[in-house]
Order: sequence, then structure tokens, then C-alpha cells
Amino acid sequence: MRIRGLLAFTLLLCSGAALADRQPGWDFGGDLIYAFSQDIDFKGGSHASLDDDLGLALSFNYRFSPRLELMIGLDWNSVDYSVHVAPGDSAAGLGFDATGEVEYWTPRVGLNFNFLDRDLTPFITAAVGWSWIDTNIPDSPPQTACWWDPWWGYYCGTYQNTRNLDEFVYDVGAGIRWDVSKTLTLRLAYERHWLDLGEANSTPGFDQIKFGIAARY
Repeated sequence: MRIRGLLAFTLLLCSGAALADRQPGWDFGGDLIYAFSQDIDFKGGSHASLDDDLGLALSFNYRFSPRLELMIGLDWNSVDYSVHVAPGDSAAGLGFDATGEVEYWTPRVGLNFNFLDRDLTPFITAAVGWSWIDTNIPDSPPQTACWWDPWWGYYCGTYQNTRNLDEFVYDVGAGIRWDVSKTLTLRLAYERHWLDLGEANSTPGFDQIKFGIAARY
């Protein structure tokens, strides 16, 4: 009885998948990102180690045809790191180690190419974007200010500016797309992103896996 029920469910799922339609239109969805750890060497001897961590992404895809799509995406990650800061020439022996959390937002635009005009197809992707990065490393002394808050009234607090960067990023990837029904799509992809960090010894590459679900219109 259980086997017959499982077969019936499988046939129902397959029959739904056979109704998938990738004619011109829009996909809108979200992705869970698993970013792998990465080490980065900087000029002057400093070194940073990023932990593996989870992130999120939103994507808007326009289907020109069943195979070619324009991709517009926004990735967000918050990653723990440890860093060794090397001393300058005039500060021998004054290097130090620190830990923190880096946060970055990356809007991207690119193309997806599906190899097959079928419900289940491998695909490749390529994109370029710009990443806004907050290192959470203080770059000025703490400052205290007071203001009138609309909810809490007169309020005083201390804040501190942190080091921010914005850098060019580009990536390629490959994965599997499954159009489960006329309106629902699942994706699993591996991507490699390169970040053009000006102070790094080379252009670091970041590996990540994305699992996403999208509604199709």
C-alpha cells in the first residue's frame, strides 16, 4: 500500500512537472547561500581568514526564451573573521591579532543559460556587480551625541564610524534547475565570486553554494 502511494505521488509530481512553461516572463525568488571559508593575504604582510557562513539572496530573472534569462540579484552575507595586522616600517613589533564580523551587500546583473528546453535542466550563469562592505573595524574615535527621538524623546548615545569599502565583483557558476510546476522553480548552484580588493596581493575568489526557490509568472 505504501509503495502504491509512493508511486502515485511520484506520478503526480512528474505530471505537474510536465506542465512547466518557460516562455518569456519573470521569475522572482530567494536563495539560501552557503559561503565557504577563505584566506586573504594583503600587501605589507597582513592576513585575514573568513569563516564559512550562511547568507541570503533575492533574484529577479526575465526569461527571453526557455534557455536564456537575464538575472538581476542582490546578495547579503555577514561573516565572522580573524585578522593579523602587520606593523608598519616605523612600528616594528606592534602588529596585533583581532576578530570581527564583516557584512556586505552585492547587487549583481548577469545571464543564465539553460542547456535543455525541459523541466529539469543543467544551467550556467555569469554576472558582474558591485559589493558594499562594512568591515566593522573602527576608523575614528567614539563620538557621543544627543537628539530628540520621535518615540523615546530626548536621547544620548555613543557611535563610532567603521571602515567601509565598495569593490567590483564578478562571478561564474553552474547548477541544476527544476521547474516543479507551472509556477514554481527550484535551483541548486555552485558559484565562484572574485572580489577586486585593491590592497590584496591577488584577486581573492570566494566559493559558495546556493539553493533557491522562485515563483514563475
